[in-house]
Parts: sequence; C-alpha cells; structure tokens
Amino acid sequence: MPVPEHHSLTDLDALHLAARSAEIATSEGGESLLLDGLALLTGCHLQQGTIEVDIAAEGEAYSGIVFRATDTLNYELAYAQPHTSEEWDSLQYDPVFHGANTWQIYHGEAYQRQTQVPTGRWFTLRVTFQGCRARISVDEQAPLVIERLAHGQQGGMVGVWSYLPAYFRNLRISASTAILEEGREADQPLDASWQRVHAWFVEGLGATLCEANGALNLHRYLPASMRGITLSRRLAVTSETQAELAFGFSDVIDLSLDGETIYQGRHTFSQSPEWCERGYVIPEQRLKVNLTPGEHRLSALVQVNEPFGWGLVLALRGEGIELLPPEWS
Repeated sequence: MPVPEHHSLTDLDALHLAARSAEIATSEGGESLLLDGLALLTGCHLQQGTIEVDIAAEGEAYSGIVFRATDTLNYELAYAQPHTSEEWDSLQYDPVFHGANTWQIYHGEAYQRQTQVPTGRWFTLRVTFQGCRARISVDEQAPLVIERLAHGQQGGMVGVWSYLPAYFRNLRISASTAILEEGREADQPLDASWQRVHAWFVEGLGATLCEANGALNLHRYLPASMRGITLSRRLAVTSETQAELAFGFSDVIDLSLDGETIYQGRHTFSQSPEWCERGYVIPEQRLKVNLTPGEHRLSALVQVNEPFGWGLVLALRGEGIELLPPEWS
C-alpha cells in the first residue's frame, strides 16, 4: 500500500487504537484527535522517512510519534514533554518492548535532550529515520540524534502515542530522508580500568546481550507477565584479591556471590525533579568483595514492579579477575 502523505487523524475508523481514550475534539482551530494511548495508521508501513505531527497539551503529557511498530506492544517511540520544558528529559527517545517503556535503560545525552516544549499551544514534532539512526526535533530547534535505534527491524507501522491526554492533528509522512548528522553514542560512565559485563546467562534464556550502554534490557527478552528472573556470570580468579563492583539496576535486586547474598536493594521511579531519583539504570552503586583463587559465580535476582525499564548494568575490577564466557551458568 502506498504511504499516505497526509492524515488528518480525525477518522477513527482509519486508526488501530490501543488507547485508554480516543475521541475527535473540535475547537477554534478545527478538528483534532484527543488521545491517551496508542493510535496506529491502518495499513501504513514505512522503512525510512520523515514523520511530522502537530501536538498540543493543556497540562502534563508525554506525547509523540511511533515508527517501525511491529505491533501494539513493540515499537520505536519519540515524544516531547511540555510539563518538563527546557529540562534534560523534555525530548525523549523511549523504545517500547513487550508493552513497556524503557526510558530508565535508555537515558542520558544519547537518548534525551533539553528542548523548549510549549503548553497550551500547537507545536510540531518531527522524526526522520534511516537505517539505525533517527533525528528528533520540536519545531525548528536543535535535534536529538539517535545513533543506534534499539529495535532491529528495518520497517514497520506508523502512528502517534500519548501518556495522558494530548491533541494531535495533521500527520505528514514522507518516504524520503535527509542525510542524518552524527549523534552521540551511549554514555560509558566507567573508565577502562573496569571490566564491563556485556552479556549474562539468563535463567530460561541462556546467553543474553546487553545494550550499547552496557545495560541488560530485560524487557527486550521477557514478556510483561514475568516479574523476576535470575542472571549469572562466572569469574576466574588467579590469586587472592579484592574485587570492586560498580552496578545499577531497576527495580529490585538480590546480588549474590557463590550463593551468598552480598547486596539487596530497590531502585524505582520517584516523581522528583532530581536526576538521581528517577530510577535510571546507571552504575552508581559500589561494593567490594574478597575473592579466593578459582572460579566464582556472580548472580542477580532482578525483579520488576513498574513498566519503565527492567534491567541491570554491572562492571568489576581487581587483579587477576577474568570474566568467563556467558554460555553456561
């Protein structure tokens, strides 16, 4: 089916809805879609291109564009937040896996940008995507450039999305793209003295790779019905040493070494203006453990209780420590 160049978003029969509410609203500016949830264009499939839509919100809202959607539970998502205008997360890339938003995994300057987003008037959100990269902007402001889109598929459905009600109108789609400038690679907050764990043995799955920023995104691999899982990685130690661990997680963790708990904690979202209280998965926790020569097994029982990013990032350092392959636990 040809890609439509324009969609008014005022014909609900032309939309596939997975929304808490969706209705056609009328104001002085004409008709628009008042949406709280997801609306996909029926029959529209786009591999690369540019999508623009006009958005307005009267209060708090997270409202944006969906692209390369496999279904209603898995898609690329970019949105703007009027209520956090000019703060670090006012423009956000937030890929959705198994129905879960994962912004606690994908955070920092590689995935978020400070942008002016108006409240109470229309603004234009624009996404251009090609290959593994995307360019996201509000009106004519400087863009957020995503260097590595999280989903692997090269095409999919197109739509709009909002958490909390927002108005949408005039969706414009073009299958052509401009050349994308380079973006910022995912932050690596630890220096080269640390051995990063780039893969884990996940119970019931086997060897499972982490994201570009070192975090294991469990939403990528596990259904939303799963509430907890055990990860493990074996170590080889040549001589008695003290190991230092740097790790971050969401939402609840029980970290153990050779079957003995060495850390328990909880790290979840808080409605706070402070970065450190949002539940981001960053390796800020520190722990020291003594290791004897031989093999050791590091394990983590990770549990989820909110749909914002379920995962773990971990690195370690110390003399004579080798990470063994993750193919077995």
